[in-house]
Amino acid sequence: MADMARFERTSGIVKDDHPRRDMERFNARLRHFRGVAASVLNDAEGVWEEIWDACRDPRSCEEILEGIEEAHGTMPACGWPELREKLHLLGHYIQYTKRLCDGSLDDLTSGKKEV
Repeated sequence: MADMARFERTSGIVKDDHPRRDMERFNARLRHFRGVAASVLNDAEGVWEEIWDACRDPRSCEEILEGIEEAHGTMPACGWPELREKLHLLGHYIQYTKRLCDGSLDDLTSGKKEV
């Protein structure tokens, strides 16, 4: 009889502990997901800032207000090849983050564009 009571207490603890373990595991996965998404978005934001700096208007505020035209055919500060590479990289960061959030990381064909 004592063995049966001990078994019920033990099995009761395991049953009560199981949902808590699942919740902790779920929370750990969620923290990992948030960390990966934040890291990729941080990289994407850095690339975006580089692109923004490369494409900024070289004229001063006064020149813009006076209506002085920007030179046609101006080249980004980093050059066109590097700008295209940064735009391509930014696209990869955005597509990866979208697939990460959608839960479709294994589906490499979704959103894939021919370059």
